[in-house]
Amino acid sequence: MIRQRVAECADQWFPGTGARPHVRLRRLVDRPRAVLYAVHVGHRTARPQVLAKVRRGWSDAVRDVGARPRLTPSLLPASEQTALEFTGLTAVQAMFGNGNPEFGAVRPLDHLADHDTVLMEYVAAPTLRDVLVGASRFSPRIGRRSRRGDEETWRRAGAWLRVFQQQMPAAGLPVRQATRDDVVDRFEAFGGFLTDRLGTRTAGEAVRSGARLAADVLPARLPLAVGHGDYAPRNVFLLEDDRLAVFDPLTRWRVPRVEDLCRFLVALRMQGLQLHTHGAAYSAEDLDRRERAVIDGYRGDGALPAEEMRCHQLLITLDKWAALVDSPSRSIPGKVRSASLRAASGYLRQETERLVRLVGFEPG
Repeated sequence: MIRQRVAECADQWFPGTGARPHVRLRRLVDRPRAVLYAVHVGHRTARPQVLAKVRRGWSDAVRDVGARPRLTPSLLPASEQTALEFTGLTAVQAMFGNGNPEFGAVRPLDHLADHDTVLMEYVAAPTLRDVLVGASRFSPRIGRRSRRGDEETWRRAGAWLRVFQQQMPAAGLPVRQATRDDVVDRFEAFGGFLTDRLGTRTAGEAVRSGARLAADVLPARLPLAVGHGDYAPRNVFLLEDDRLAVFDPLTRWRVPRVEDLCRFLVALRMQGLQLHTHGAAYSAEDLDRRERAVIDGYRGDGALPAEEMRCHQLLITLDKWAALVDSPSRSIPGKVRSASLRAASGYLRQETERLVRLVGFEPG
């Protein structure tokens, strides 16, 4: 199916390819929710030109993990996720695909609706997650970007989100966590869940103080924007010319304006290497520097409510922590991963305490 479609359209997508070229697939990644294929067009040694993403339905194990609270109230079927991703890629291409000096785009090629598949142009570039891993204390210093270049990259990540929110059409999208009461409810749910699962001491007082923090610092109704859905360093390419290209959009909701910014910051702080080393992979100074750059890029010349931002950052940290605690662990690798992540609870508790301190809120 993928080979046939690429062969039919290759000359249209990549002029000069010729009619009905040889097409071969190479499996890149096999994930629980998707399989990614590199698609080579033409001679067998040709570099891949197309990335095929084939989505899968939710596993029974994930469906069975229903006890934990979530920010998103329902799990979309693969067909709807695939359609949302193609629509989002098309919108991002329209925004940034015409010579923008700071941002590029991943060109969408086709949506094979009957097969839950999106075809997009292959991008041979590292993600910001790759850049972050390469900058850890455990990576060789050879080939690292300069501090100035590093900060500019993270600043652009914040600026991309600001422009995306300004230009992405919001008409017709439902809202999620649009009020202070909605956020307070989620804090109460996460705080109760983590305390029950981990115990009062391991979860910490900051986890149980989130609802009171939200009630104190948030306005009754929150400013909203279209959510990317999974804005994180792993979904941002750093292109050869230092522009950024963002992929994997699932523009399903209007959400609190700072939510995607906070998702990115939480992903930066909770990068897998940092979790598994219990905070040893990156210094607090380096993480703070990157975080400031992202925030500055997002702020631009405008104002940013710092207390509201830190409150949402805490909420998303609790969401991620709850997901890690409740992740399926039936296989041996899953059990090892679960044990390691549970051992990282000390780092996660410190992160919640840091965010509460930044707001100036006194738990208890």
